[in-house]
Amino acid sequence: MSHSVEEHLGFRVGEYDKVIRTLIPEYETMHAMIVRWCAVLLPSKPKIVDLGGGTGGLTAAIAERFQDAEFEVWDIDPMMMDVGRHRLAKYGKRIQFRERSFEEPLPDCDGVVACIALHHIKHIDRKTSVYANIYKALRSPGIFVNGDATMSLDENSERATYNLWADFMIENGLSRNEAQQHFANWSGEDRYFSIGEEFIALKAAGFAQPECFWKYGPMTVYGGIK
Repeated sequence: MSHSVEEHLGFRVGEYDKVIRTLIPEYETMHAMIVRWCAVLLPSKPKIVDLGGGTGGLTAAIAERFQDAEFEVWDIDPMMMDVGRHRLAKYGKRIQFRERSFEEPLPDCDGVVACIALHHIKHIDRKTSVYANIYKALRSPGIFVNGDATMSLDENSERATYNLWADFMIENGLSRNEAQQHFANWSGEDRYFSIGEEFIALKAAGFAQPECFWKYGPMTVYGGIK
């Protein structure tokens, strides 16, 4: 399994932190909500796995809240991981990087987090398997929190949600055609399920009560507690 952010999104990895904020509505809010829900449940010295940790932005935000936390940052894009290693160097041995895919077995941990990553899993049965791996790895109490796009199964609602997303890009300097071209380009590798489908997958994986922690248009923070 391989993935290149530069090829998928069409900009250089070093520009990721800047450009992602022009493409993804409420990107920083998703990070903040993930940190908040980790703070609700996790012990003071948690072990956390960041799936698709990329440039290390989410891990850095959580590391500031949990001064004694240990992290594994998983990604399969070496260029993204190089950026993450530079950003997270100040945390020293608290951060370990793993060039591994979502679908590999996870270590025992207190929390699993992800942001704008798991939509690369295009089949719901594979996503259910990933969620099952997460559930198995979590200690109790433990939490899985994922920030990503979800889409309604209703065509009119889906269209309106994509329009809202495009409006955000336009506010940040893109044309409507450019926004629509992004959606078309991403569709080759990405799949946005409905929150209902995500809940079914989470339940099948073992999470008895899946949660939607926050939602704005397509952007959703959801997961489950063990």
